[in-house]
Amino acid sequence: MQQQNGSEVARLRAQIEREHESMCFAVTGPALGAAKHWFITRRMEVIGTCQQQLARLVGEQASMQIVLQVMENSPEQKRESTPHE
Repeated sequence: MQQQNGSEVARLRAQIEREHESMCFAVTGPALGAAKHWFITRRMEVIGTCQQQLARLVGEQASMQIVLQVMENSPEQKRESTPHE
């Protein structure tokens, strides 16, 4: 059962990574107004659903840490936090 939970945690983490990546592309992409807003909102809703599922597996605090790690470690986030020369 523990290995199955680990697999589910890995699956949810990967889903969060994909949703976050899609959001980052939407922010920098050519989409317009309401369509862009809808797309980003939907990605955040999916991430929220994944976080809730993670919370049932690893607890609320650990699930939030996973989501924050994904967002902080994304290539887009790292690029934005790099000082410009």
